[in-house]
Amino acid sequence: MRNVTDRAIRTPDGLELHLADFGGDQGPPLLFVHGSFGHARVWDFLVEQLPPQRRALSLDLPGHGDSSRPSSESRYAFDRLVDDLHTVIAGLGEQPVLIGHSLGTVVAMFYAAARADTLAGAVLMDIDPCPPEQQATHLNQVGAEPAKVYPSLDRAVARESRIAPAASPATHMHLARHGYRLTDAGYAQKFDQGFLRAVRTWDVRPLLPRITVPVLVLRGGESIVMSEQGYRDLLNGLPNARGEVVFGATHQLHLDRPVAVAALIEAFVSALD
Repeated sequence: MRNVTDRAIRTPDGLELHLADFGGDQGPPLLFVHGSFGHARVWDFLVEQLPPQRRALSLDLPGHGDSSRPSSESRYAFDRLVDDLHTVIAGLGEQPVLIGHSLGTVVAMFYAAARADTLAGAVLMDIDPCPPEQQATHLNQVGAEPAKVYPSLDRAVARESRIAPAASPATHMHLARHGYRLTDAGYAQKFDQGFLRAVRTWDVRPLLPRITVPVLVLRGGESIVMSEQGYRDLLNGLPNARGEVVFGATHQLHLDRPVAVAALIEAFVSALD
């Protein structure tokens, strides 16, 4: 695995965002944004498949991983998360390729529509631009459940294996080590359930023409989250996009097929270079 440098970025309203820096000096830099329940280190196995000189960084969104939790759930609104991305990208000093997965893709789309001039490109992974209303309702219901605490690391690993069943056992262990912290009560999830309680449905389709940078759209061939219609809506609505279906992968395509996904991203970024 690459060596990771942990960086802290302070937002204007005082939150501390954690950024994992995988190094590399070949640009444009890749900035990865995870989905709900995720954290900056879900990308390790994919980054490992990229050329070692490829610059890569990944962000813990607020309430995830090692970033701060806000005092109010309203702080998780998409427009506030877009502001957080702007803080991070402004600090890079160069235009990155913004790579999102799931709800991280939603944030990436809103950001790219507002600030396309700050990006070199974008990779949008496995989410509909306008999902059914019940998707947000389901996330709200999951957010209403108690935070997960497990008596042993093995139990936390078992949960990760249910979330990403096609991923390797090494991946499950890695996700558990970085997604939970040991407390007096056991291994407690770092993720703030309030993030899911705050989710409201979205429709990014009217904004897609504003995303003028080159875009790669990736969908898991076995995904039950991104619909065929949503995939077509993105490809038809974005001015400069192409798409790829990663067969044999679920919604967690970056965990299920890291070699294949990394190869698609590297080909896309190399063309930008």
